[in-house]
Amino acid sequence: MDFVKVTSELKKEVEDEIKSFFEIELQSIKNDIICDFYKDIRHHTLLGGKRLRPIMCIMAYSGYSSYDNRILRASIAFELLHSSSLILDDAMDEDVIRHGEKTFNAIYADKFLKSARFDLTPYSDGGNWIKKDGLSRLLLIQRSISRYSYALSVLGSNIMYALSEKAIRSSGFNESLISKALDMHREMYTKLNEGQLLDILMEQKGGNEEKYFEMIDNKTGILFKYPLRIGLLFTDKVDINSLDRYSQYLSRAFQVHDDILGIFGEENTTGKPVDSDIKEGKNTLLVIKTFELADETQLRKVKAIIGNKNASPGDIEEIKDIMRECGSLDYCCKKENEFITAAKESIDPHMEEKSKNFLTELCDFIIKRKY
Repeated sequence: MDFVKVTSELKKEVEDEIKSFFEIELQSIKNDIICDFYKDIRHHTLLGGKRLRPIMCIMAYSGYSSYDNRILRASIAFELLHSSSLILDDAMDEDVIRHGEKTFNAIYADKFLKSARFDLTPYSDGGNWIKKDGLSRLLLIQRSISRYSYALSVLGSNIMYALSEKAIRSSGFNESLISKALDMHREMYTKLNEGQLLDILMEQKGGNEEKYFEMIDNKTGILFKYPLRIGLLFTDKVDINSLDRYSQYLSRAFQVHDDILGIFGEENTTGKPVDSDIKEGKNTLLVIKTFELADETQLRKVKAIIGNKNASPGDIEEIKDIMRECGSLDYCCKKENEFITAAKESIDPHMEEKSKNFLTELCDFIIKRKY
């Protein structure tokens, strides 16, 4: 099977279906402001990505039933929900770049600043910085921009979730299956938010490897598990939990590799700053193992640099060297390979051959990707 060809073809079908879905939505909206907001949501959804989640749903379904337009329509729900989670995730993390372009919250921060017509000219004069209350207007506009862009991100995320349910409802499957799928979809959304909660709390309290994977299973893992489950549900022929072990191992490998790319990747291919995880002190497995494996001299440097928002490019390179030297990078590479092996072994051998081959080759793609 030509994995690249199959995914490319399905990606185009998924994106065309998303465009068609939004076109219908836009035609029903009479308010120009709301219409423009929906266009921004559409732009964010189509901005980048491999569309792996809808494709996984399609291939799970195709493993036991013939591929048709009903599963294509249902599958875009997972891209819409994923986009919903990214909008909110970027706002919470105050990220401004994704897929090489501005994030949803950054776009609306720009729009607010332009509409406010705030004059930055006085702040080119050093005297205004030392006057009493010299920064008050600057701080006020910063707070206003932050509040506005975050609020719009929340609304955008909420709308995206509602649209994801609509995609399933309009799929054309029988009402009984749609009802079950929507229950599972809501369960997925709840668990995804719980995973985000664990992620935020882990940033504050720190964590270990066990807590890290608990968080991953309830965040990244949810967006792998449920597309497969719902794809199997719509076949109405097989145990919907039969790919749960596959999805857990695959999502763990995916996230560990994502964490590696977040530090050792190239910004022009990942589309995100490669120093942000270190500056923000994110508790990735790579960081957790670095704290565990570094010697005393290395640990002093690690503590001084990780979480330091003013870390220099030289500091970032020093941390990367320490990760290589102390063995934390090798540990993560070994771990992701163990997960991939386990994922392959858990694939149902009775699936249709094309779907089985796809799920197998997806494992290799996950840990070889550079973006």
